Order: sequence, then structure tokens, then C-alpha cells
Amino acid sequence: MYPWDGRNVYFAGFMATGKTKVGKAFADFLGRPFIDTDKLIEAKAGMSIAELFDQDGEARFRRIEKQIVHHVAGLEEVVVALGGGAVIDTDNWIALQKSGVIIVLYASVDVLFRRLMRNKSRPLVADHTPESLRARIEELLAERQPFYDRAPYRFESRDEKSAVQTAQDIFVTLGDEM
Repeated sequence: MYPWDGRNVYFAGFMATGKTKVGKAFADFLGRPFIDTDKLIEAKAGMSIAELFDQDGEARFRRIEKQIVHHVAGLEEVVVALGGGAVIDTDNWIALQKSGVIIVLYASVDVLFRRLMRNKSRPLVADHTPESLRARIEELLAERQPFYDRAPYRFESRDEKSAVQTAQDIFVTLGDEM
């Protein structure tokens, strides 16, 4: 028996940790549907997350995110990539815990910095110089780390490992624990 038997699998963690890529690969291993909550938020809002932040602010984004998180928590046997801040909300955390297993992907500040320098389109880190981007990553990570640390399973996302290799490591490691 695996921890995800009959339950959803949620990939949580900071932005640029590979939740979407690893989540897709993990869903393929399990033969389950994959859902990216950011895509559902964009569909519901009718705009990109960056546009949503610009036009309506983070508060509206978080309200829509909460609706989406509770929607996916009501589904069965799906693999879900969550936004980086989704697990900060207590109601979200409770819904996710009740309906599935939460796996946090983490990476060092250096890895996150390199990845986010390549793609600074994310609203919480857009428009930063390299120096201020590193400081912003450290600031957000310090705020969110206590929430990520509550998850029962944590795996490192490293540049030298593909998403498929990381998903396979998670599958094997958690399978070996049973």
C-alpha cells in the first residue's frame, strides 16, 4: 500500500521547484489525471496570473486560488501541482490533508535564483534586479518555509535531475517506506 492509494497527490513548494513538471511525470507513473491549479485559476479569471495580480491584486488571486484548491480537494485520485502560496492558507491546508498526501519540492536559494532569473514572469518576483531578486526569494522563502515544513514528505529539486528522475525517486522512496 502506498500513501497515495485512494487519495490525491499534491505537489507543493516554492515557485520554480518543478511542481508542474514533476507532478506531470508522477501522474504518468500512477496513470492518473494531472491538474495544475495555476492553469485553473487562469481559466476562472479569464486572464494570466500576472494580469490578475496587476489588475486585481494578490488578494483576489488568493480568493480564486482558495476556490480552486477546495474544488480539486473534492476530486478523487488526481495529481495536483499547487501554487507556491496555496498551503499558507489554513483552510486550504486542512482540505488538502483530508483528501490527499502533500509532497513538498524544495531547492536551494541558488537553484531558485538561477531558475527565476531565466523566467521572471512570476508576479511576486517580476521587475527585480538580480540583487533584489535574491533578497525577495530569501524573504518569501523565510515566510513560507514553516508551512512547507508541515508536509510529511519533502524532496529536493536539483538541476542535475530531470523531472522524470525526481518523480521516480519519489515513487520509489515512498514505496520503500510501506
